[in-house]
Amino acid sequence: MFHKITLIHTVMAKSDLIILIIFAHLDVLFSEDSCEYFQLMEHLKLTDSVRFLQSRPVDDWRKPTQVFIDSTVANIIQLEGTTQSLISLLWLDMKWKNSFISWDPNEFCGMESMTMPLDLLWLPDLYIYEIMDDDVSPVVNVLEVKHDGSVKQSKPIRLVSACKLDIFGFPFDTQRCTITFGPYVHTVEQITMVAASNSSVVTQLSRDNFSKRGEWELLHIDVQNLNLSFSGILYSQVKYTITLKRIPIVYVVNLICPAGFLIILDFAGMFISVTGGERLGFKITVVLGFLVLLLILNDQLPNTDVSPILGVFCLLCFALMIISIMGTIGVLYMVEMSSMSSEVPSWMKKWVLKHMAKVLLVKTSHTADAGADENIIGFSNSSVPSTSIQMKKALEKTSRKDSNEAILLKKLLLEILMIRRHLANARLKEESQNDWHMVAYVLDRFICIFYFCSIVISMGVLITVWAIPHI
Repeated sequence: MFHKITLIHTVMAKSDLIILIIFAHLDVLFSEDSCEYFQLMEHLKLTDSVRFLQSRPVDDWRKPTQVFIDSTVANIIQLEGTTQSLISLLWLDMKWKNSFISWDPNEFCGMESMTMPLDLLWLPDLYIYEIMDDDVSPVVNVLEVKHDGSVKQSKPIRLVSACKLDIFGFPFDTQRCTITFGPYVHTVEQITMVAASNSSVVTQLSRDNFSKRGEWELLHIDVQNLNLSFSGILYSQVKYTITLKRIPIVYVVNLICPAGFLIILDFAGMFISVTGGERLGFKITVVLGFLVLLLILNDQLPNTDVSPILGVFCLLCFALMIISIMGTIGVLYMVEMSSMSSEVPSWMKKWVLKHMAKVLLVKTSHTADAGADENIIGFSNSSVPSTSIQMKKALEKTSRKDSNEAILLKKLLLEILMIRRHLANARLKEESQNDWHMVAYVLDRFICIFYFCSIVISMGVLITVWAIPHI
C-alpha cells in the first residue's frame, strides 16, 4: 500500500513538471510571435483606415491636437535677388499624439517604438505660407510611432520661399526671412501648432549643422507661436525668422575696389594738361570702363523700390565723371578761343578772374585797363590808323616844300607809328590769350576741387551707412 501511494505521488509530480514545461514552451512560443512588427500592427488594428487615416485621432473632437514643430536650418542654398526668393534646406521634425494607438512594451519584447508608412496614419495638413515653388524635397515616407501614441515625422525640406529684401546697405547688408508653418484647413480649435524648441536652441543647432557654402552667414533664428486671423477664423502658426548676413568679399574684390580705382584714376586725369587733348580721350576711356561696372552692378541687384547706397554712389560718380568731361570740353573751348582775336567778356573777367580766383586762391595777372600803357606814350590804339592817314596826307602836301631830311624824318615817324600799332595789337592779342588761359585754368581748378569734395563727401556717407548695421 505504501509503495502504491509513493508511486502515485511520483506520477503526479512528473505530471506537474510536464505541464509546467508545456506552459513554458507555450509562453516562449507566444513571446516569439509577439516580437514581430506585424503582430503589433494587428494588435493595434491599423488596417482600420476609417479610424486611423480618415479622421483626426482624438477621443473627444472638442479637444485640439497639439502638433510640435522643430525646424533646423541646414543650409542656405541661394538668396535670389531678382525674384526675392530664399532657397534653403531645412530639417523638420513634427510630433503629435494619436489617441487610438497604445501598447504595453512588456507584452511585445520591450518594443517601445516602431516605424510604419505614411499612408497608414493621419497626418496634420502642414502648410508653409511663404512657399513659392513646387516641393522637390527628398521623399521620406516613414513615421515613428511610440507605445504611448506619440507620432513623429522627420524629413528634409528643400524650400523655395518668398523673402522681402532690404538692399539699401548692399553688399554689407543683413536680411531677415520668415518661414511660417501652420495648418491649411484646421482651425486653432482643431490643431494647435507649438514650437518644440526656443530661439536659442534652434539657433545653436542650426549653427552646428549649418554648411557655409554660399555668400550668407547665419546670425540668429527667432521662433514665435502666433495665431493668424482670416475672415474671423484663427489658425495656429509657428513662425521662424532667419537673420542672415552677406559675406561681402566677392563684391569688394570684383566691384567696389575696381570702382574705387576708376574714380581715383579719373580724378588723377584732372592733372593732365588740357591743351594737348589727351585728357578728354583718357576720361572717356575711364567712363566707358565705369559704365561696364554699372552694368555688372545692375545685374546683381534685386528688383526693389529701394536703391542701394552703392548704386547711388556709383551713379553720383558717373554723373561727376560726365560733369568733368563737360568741364574739360569747356576748358578746351576756352583754349581754342584764346587763338582767336575775341576778348574775354567783362562779366567773365569779373566773376571768374576776380571773385572765383580769389576764393580758389589763384593768382591772376589780369590788367583791368589794357590801354593804360598806350596813353603813357600819348596815343591810343584806336588813334593809330587815323594818325597814320593824316601823316600820309601831310607828307604828300609838303613833299615839294620840305627838304629831304624832313621828308625822311616824316617817313621814319610813319614807320614807327606802324610798328607801334603792330606791337600794340600783338600785346592785346597776347593779353587776350592770357586771359582766356587764366579763365580756363580757374574753371579747371574749380571743377577739380568740386570733384574731389563731392567724392570725399559721398564716400564718407557710403562708409557711414555701411558701418551702421541694418537689421
